[in-house]
Amino acid sequence: MLTREITLYCRHGLSISQARQLSRMAGLFKSHIRLSNLSRRQTAEASSLLALLTLATQPGDLCQLLIEGLDAELAHMAFNCWCVELGKPLGRSTTAYLAEQRLATRQPDYHFALPQVASLSAPLNKPQVLAQLTGLLPGELVTDSPSLHSELMARERVSATIIQAGIAMPHVLSAAIRQPALAMIYSPDPVDWGSSLGAVHHIILLCAPRQLPPAQLRPLTRLARAMMDETLTHALRCASNHQSRHAIVIEGLLS
Repeated sequence: MLTREITLYCRHGLSISQARQLSRMAGLFKSHIRLSNLSRRQTAEASSLLALLTLATQPGDLCQLLIEGLDAELAHMAFNCWCVELGKPLGRSTTAYLAEQRLATRQPDYHFALPQVASLSAPLNKPQVLAQLTGLLPGELVTDSPSLHSELMARERVSATIIQAGIAMPHVLSAAIRQPALAMIYSPDPVDWGSSLGAVHHIILLCAPRQLPPAQLRPLTRLARAMMDETLTHALRCASNHQSRHAIVIEGLLS
């Protein structure tokens, strides 16, 4: 079964006419089509006008249109124009830094730029993935990369940091980093994370200074809670590009 998605920031709320158009278009395809409001953790069947209106989409909300089925490719092409009318689909050069700007406005002390998101081109094991992740962090924030990697490995020896099936969140409070920072890797090949929950494909690194006040750790707590939400984690698993993955994780940090 084919899966296609369009993740976008809404320019305005979903109007009745737009919802009606989406519902009508969904009926033209055999694929299962859903619209998720990731900011509000809600999902609606695209074929149901009433369900779409209950999403209460507002300007700035992050949404994802998910298409699953044999004609998903054709449906994806058809829905692209509809999504452009609603907002700003991610994965284009003009939308590259939207999520980063959103984070800078709401949490300026947190560092998670688009270059801190990567995909693996070859299979790696857990220590190698952790080394790649620490290498993605801004060099001016990391005072001792080998120590940071060692602390992450020590934390993994306590227990594997899988938070959901397919998603790991290695984390550490360390003197080797100056400010809170994140990095993320997507691996097409499964990475053995040493857990009964199985291998992972998405690995999100969270690092913060050891003496950080508890109030400044709240975004990381929000993200951990968000990654337990099936709406958000399913959207992350289905995301097809760095911009979408980046935006979904930032949404977890902020809401």
